[in-house]
Amino acid sequence: MPNTKPVGVAFADPELVAGTTITGATVSGGTITDATISGGTVAGATLTSATITSPVITGGSVGVTSLNLNVAKPAAAGSTRADATALTASFNWVTAADAAKGVVLPAPTAGRVVVIKNDDTANAILKVYAPGSAQINGVAGSTAFSMAAKTAGFFVAYDTTDWFSVPLVAS
Repeated sequence: MPNTKPVGVAFADPELVAGTTITGATVSGGTITDATISGGTVAGATLTSATITSPVITGGSVGVTSLNLNVAKPAAAGSTRADATALTASFNWVTAADAAKGVVLPAPTAGRVVVIKNDDTANAILKVYAPGSAQINGVAGSTAFSMAAKTAGFFVAYDTTDWFSVPLVAS
């Protein structure tokens, strides 16, 4: 990366091109997109309003002091997987369950977590379906997983075909 500033002037806003390696630098502000960090350490960093897509962490850990999930309050619909409401958020406070209506989980990807809260005021079961050829707890996605009234649960994707339920206490 050539320094285009006159001699004696700090180069404050460099342009990096694909394949550039940075060693021993401090990055403050700005945006880092499509970066790969390997063989190094990121310590004491603070990410604010950051989006990290498909990170792979090997031989380390990530400590999270707060986690902001995208939330939605969809209404259950339909009576089969084909006409049930498709979920798009990480936390879903689902209304309108009536023992026939349901929701469909998003496509599973390893490690994806979806939280569903059945806020049924009619005191009825909410049907939860897996999409396509995916399954919930080893059962075909076209077969509804029944969530009791006023309960919540985590659905965790193990891979691209398997969702597993982790029930929570009634709430």
